[in-house]
Amino acid sequence: MTRGTTAPPPRIRVKAAVFLAASAMILCSCSSFFQGSVPQRDGTLAVPGLSSSVEIVRDRYGIPHITAQNDHDLYFAQGFAHAQDRLFQMDTERRLARGELSEIFGEKALPADRLFRHLGLAARAPALFASWPRKTQEIVRAYCDGVNASMAALRAWPVEFRILGVAPRRFAPEDVAAGILLKSFGLAQWAEEAALYKMSLRLPAAKFEELVPRVPSDAPVIQSVWGPAALRPAPPSVLLEGLASLRQTMGEIPRSGGSNAWAVSGGKSATGRPILASDPHLMLPCPSLWYEVHLTAPGVDVYGVSFPGAPGVVIGHNPKIAWGFTNAMLDDADFFVEKVDGESVMSRKKWVPLSRRVETIRIKGGKEEALTVRETPHGPILSPVLPGISSALAFHWVGYDGGDPVGALYALNRARNREEFLAAASLFPHPAQNVVYADVAGNIGVVMAGRIPVRKGGDRLFPVPGDTGEWDWKGFVPFSENPKAWNPPEGLVVAANFPPAGKGYRHYLSRLYEPPDRGKRLLRLLREKEKFTAEAFERMQNDVLLPEAADAVSLAIQVAKKREAESPAFREAGKILAGWDLSAGADSQGALLYEVFYEKLIEGLFRDGLGDDLYEDFTRSSRLAWNAMDRAIERGDSAFLENAATGRKDSLEDVVARALLSAMSFLKERLGGVESTWTWGRLHRVTFEHPFGKSRYLERWFNIGPYPMPGDGRTVFKQEFRRGTDFSVAVGPSMRQVVPLGFRSMARSVVTTGASGHFFERHYRDQNALWREGKTHPAWTDREDIGANSESRLTLTPK
Repeated sequence: MTRGTTAPPPRIRVKAAVFLAASAMILCSCSSFFQGSVPQRDGTLAVPGLSSSVEIVRDRYGIPHITAQNDHDLYFAQGFAHAQDRLFQMDTERRLARGELSEIFGEKALPADRLFRHLGLAARAPALFASWPRKTQEIVRAYCDGVNASMAALRAWPVEFRILGVAPRRFAPEDVAAGILLKSFGLAQWAEEAALYKMSLRLPAAKFEELVPRVPSDAPVIQSVWGPAALRPAPPSVLLEGLASLRQTMGEIPRSGGSNAWAVSGGKSATGRPILASDPHLMLPCPSLWYEVHLTAPGVDVYGVSFPGAPGVVIGHNPKIAWGFTNAMLDDADFFVEKVDGESVMSRKKWVPLSRRVETIRIKGGKEEALTVRETPHGPILSPVLPGISSALAFHWVGYDGGDPVGALYALNRARNREEFLAAASLFPHPAQNVVYADVAGNIGVVMAGRIPVRKGGDRLFPVPGDTGEWDWKGFVPFSENPKAWNPPEGLVVAANFPPAGKGYRHYLSRLYEPPDRGKRLLRLLREKEKFTAEAFERMQNDVLLPEAADAVSLAIQVAKKREAESPAFREAGKILAGWDLSAGADSQGALLYEVFYEKLIEGLFRDGLGDDLYEDFTRSSRLAWNAMDRAIERGDSAFLENAATGRKDSLEDVVARALLSAMSFLKERLGGVESTWTWGRLHRVTFEHPFGKSRYLERWFNIGPYPMPGDGRTVFKQEFRRGTDFSVAVGPSMRQVVPLGFRSMARSVVTTGASGHFFERHYRDQNALWREGKTHPAWTDREDIGANSESRLTLTPK
């Protein structure tokens, strides 16, 4: 149990266990309990709100192909299909965005609800929706009408609602707006600031400087110029503990762990036209974060993935273009230390009134909690939900400044050429994405879509004073100046979370990116071969080679050989690593030892110098840990080699030796003494977890897995585990697509689980084996192909 929490009384724990056990028995013994919630997917159904008939054909993967006569009916039907398959997922994400989880999950959800009430996504949603153009408002209203019509057509609520004893309320346009803000906030760059700030005040300058993230000198860039970033001094008045708790509170937010997207021109393609690949890296819940859909109406024919709860296609292709998103890693949020006096706050050297709103959180069981949220001109004061904060800490994020993501996707889905694509990308406000593009005319490129803040005080890594206005934002970089690359001479473009621009770019973007391993590996693969096929791109998406691990492995082998006489474990470790081909396969013994050794190496070098609490913050962000460890290996030295226990400075060799012994001891204890049975997949496993899957009574029905997996956080086939954990996969490719332009019938894709959110249906998990095995399914868009592979056909008619 977490320190500082109170265990529920035994009587309550017993009641909860009895309730969950009873639920499990119902699921086991009474199929009618859940079959009643199966939506109608065949035949004809009259629903209010349509102007013409709409056809929803589901293929043999349960993916809906929607054909409508106008935009209104198209997005109505998309909302209808989303709700048929993913209503519980949509409702829980809506509740998370609005701070309403306690109403169904009880007091354990209060910290998250308090935080989201303070962040004010729901409070801002009405004004955000009102700011959207009329066309966007019409799309969103039509989508919500479709969701509500789908709910009204159900014979029974999905199983999760009945187990909880609640019913979802109707969807409103403000719910869509709040949900869009939630998705964007999950990809914003704010999490590492807490750890860095705490370290800056508690560590000697030499040690802290070693942990400040830097872009490696050999990192690829998208645009060949990039502006330097300078460290700014930290303000002295912010207390330490509360800011770091923000990330702990936000543990369930779908955060990015990177992404891959690339394209080659016709000159490097076996088809003579461009080919594009994309796989965004996110958390891996059940059901999938994504919902595949094919939308067809006058002026649009788009296939790809959508977010349940919002209209349009986010990543996909139409007959003329294809695109993929990767996180730009933009520094798009800041914390401000505010001077507050009563109900006033100092802003730009003048006292101005704080704004206030009173929020009421309903708690399961009939209780309520009222809280007052105060906001400054920068944003909400988060101090009340950050334990340990006594001064006023305000949060500002680009998502608070408006924008129309739905309208941007509407234009993107319909774009027919580079000019229309750029016009659509210019509308995209947040989260900042590097969008890889290809079209049938032969163009390839990548452009950063999203608003880049212009800061008066320059870049910063820490909270800044909010009273003088000297650190305020003063607008955004014009889209025409966003980093971009078009039709490069070598005929390829890659985006893999490395810097969007290089030295000389005059605007500050960020200091913290993913390690360059994936980008360098993709560039090497693309440069080694003259011609590529779609199948070759799929193989690249599943690449698990770790060439950048060679330095660490070489160092470990040298130390092991040098110290063989000290322990048989050194000889065994050296033999295993010497025979490793740097491929992180699930059946690899060498990958297993390397991953555990590298984990122990980070711990051995940094834990004592940081202390347990700072080390936990440091390793919670793999990017910080990777960045610092790689530099220490490259230099062969570190300020953290000072050994407090012995009073002398260790060598890096000493730390490596201890890490090897610790890794071998850990593996023998965990996997047994027969080394021939050691494989990476025995430790490195993935479970696709449903919210109900956290209960041991319900996990067998709602979860998928665990399964052994190859790769790690730095392979092209990203399978990232969080440092300091049990090596279970936390982040990976949330979907994959490969699109040969001009040959759309050959396009392929896959999501992590399946189309359905009903655990008892085949389509709940029918794509999971494909995903784990590195395979895909056809992305059918031709009417004959859809008809030949159809599973059901539902016609919606006006009522």
